[in-house]
Amino acid sequence: MKKRRKAMALGMAAALGLAAMPAAYAEETVVQPELVARIKNIIEADGYQFKDLNDNGQLDPYEDWRLTAEERAEDLLGRMDATQKAAQMVHLTLVSSKESWFTENNVGFALVYEYIFDSAAEAAARTNEIQELSEASTLGIPIIFSMDTEAGAAFVSDATFLPDEINQGAANDPELVAELNTVLKEELMAVGVRMALSPDADLITDPRWGRNQECYSEDSETVQSLITAAVQALQGGSELTEESVIATVKHFPGAGAQTDGVDGTALTIQEDSIDLHLAGFEAAIEAGAAAVMPYGYSTVPYLGGDAVENSADQSAAVMTDLLRGELGYEGLIQTDWGLNFVGATNAGADILGGAGARSTKQLAEEVDEERLTDACRRILTAKFKLGIFENPYVDETKAEEIVGSEEHKAVAKEAAAKSFTLVKYENAASLVGEQIVVAGSLATDVRALNSGWTAKEPMEITGTTMLEAMQEKAGAENVTYIETAKEVPADLSGTTAVVVVGEKSGTHDPEWGADTLEFPEEQTALVNALKAAGANVVAVVVMNRAYVLTPIAETADSVLLVYRPGVTCGAEAVAEALYGETAITGKLPFQIPASMEQVLAQREDLPKDIEDPLYEYGFGIEVESFGA
Repeated sequence: MKKRRKAMALGMAAALGLAAMPAAYAEETVVQPELVARIKNIIEADGYQFKDLNDNGQLDPYEDWRLTAEERAEDLLGRMDATQKAAQMVHLTLVSSKESWFTENNVGFALVYEYIFDSAAEAAARTNEIQELSEASTLGIPIIFSMDTEAGAAFVSDATFLPDEINQGAANDPELVAELNTVLKEELMAVGVRMALSPDADLITDPRWGRNQECYSEDSETVQSLITAAVQALQGGSELTEESVIATVKHFPGAGAQTDGVDGTALTIQEDSIDLHLAGFEAAIEAGAAAVMPYGYSTVPYLGGDAVENSADQSAAVMTDLLRGELGYEGLIQTDWGLNFVGATNAGADILGGAGARSTKQLAEEVDEERLTDACRRILTAKFKLGIFENPYVDETKAEEIVGSEEHKAVAKEAAAKSFTLVKYENAASLVGEQIVVAGSLATDVRALNSGWTAKEPMEITGTTMLEAMQEKAGAENVTYIETAKEVPADLSGTTAVVVVGEKSGTHDPEWGADTLEFPEEQTALVNALKAAGANVVAVVVMNRAYVLTPIAETADSVLLVYRPGVTCGAEAVAEALYGETAITGKLPFQIPASMEQVLAQREDLPKDIEDPLYEYGFGIEVESFGA
């Protein structure tokens, strides 16, 4: 490999003389961008510097940063064969790394997953290493790294884990959503990740679906407002620039309407609900979303055609007819993670989630090159707009300063606090200076504070549990921890017991399954035992979907819903709320059913259709200071 070379931004357009430039550039002020080349040469032309990405010793149009992204993409396409175009569509899962994937195959995208679950500096170093390999390829095309970002940049160990979208919907504050996504953008960019596999525009319509935690609301106007804020914050506006992270809006055409709430089943969208499910996606497109992900696990029978048998990300009826045709979407279509890459490409997909380097040959042989060119054009244009042809590398030291910063943690804590929703508030007393009980196994489960979109066990994630946060606030000597009903003493008169209930962390499949929203017997027994012992019971509900709260609400004195408040600061925010230090102002982002019979009677595809729910959408008791 050649000696590393670096040419820094000099801001020297005037000094180098515009007279030497081609006439096409003379009317505009041209500013030399920062170039970082670790493998290829830096060359000069017209008094400016450029990266010789194809190593031929001369300036080619695709290397000329003075041209538009579209012009550069068109030139580069003319230098690529079908296999190289197909390789740009590959979005592999980066669990391990093989040098040839990037040097010989020059694949287009990589989902970082647990590969960079380390310190920010180490994460940045690993993405830099792969960008160096990509630069060494024949055409030197940089790779785009992506991340599942439902919980923030949570595949970096010291990232700021943000409250999930369900919390953001309960807060319903577009400015706050913009702040959270700005935090996300800054942390992703610091480690070299330029594509967020978020936000979710899915409308919550069935309380059984386990992925409701990744959605904002069952109110379509709220979804439209918040998705717009998220997209524009991630991308820095409606157009991609050197300061953008690609927003990938999921899961088209709206995955909330799963049959019986079971993830991966046919979507039950009908004529009278399709517009409600599409509303969030239309808002995201209007906001300039650079990528849209159709759902990879559900068919959409209502749309007919191949959507009856094919999942949304394999369906021309979904991607070509509806998304591109009816909605006029012109950006990137990123599939969910699947296996039929030829079928997805022929149906209209541009980027193939889960594909690998071996997929390129099959794509080149079985897909018309015009379709490959169409997809590759969008991909290359986006890469040029992101500025990564000039500099795909990141500063490892700066990554340490940005990721998990105190400023970012403050935003996460504020968002968690603003989302907490009080649905019952009786007999509350100040906890300051009191001896208290903290109960329930979830009080010691740090992972339950977010959905499961982070490194999986046995990898450890760092954060404060609810028990630890309450011990810090009260003093460990003033907190008694009780895990089960059997441990509850006979007399707790005059004592406040904070009992944490709900489901453990998960992704597609909720802990209790899709067939029930009722609390397990061990949790209701614990709440009942605490109440029977005379405690003032405060139920803190870790909630990824709308549970049947009836037995908890009937027994507990107060019920506080905290949803998935975030590993980084969620527990601390709960403790501060219970100690009266922050106001409680959140509102329900969905209806709360009174019984499973109500759940079974509602339609999977319609919002707000539970008759006489226990708590209505938008309900929430506002309290300036809990227990005051």
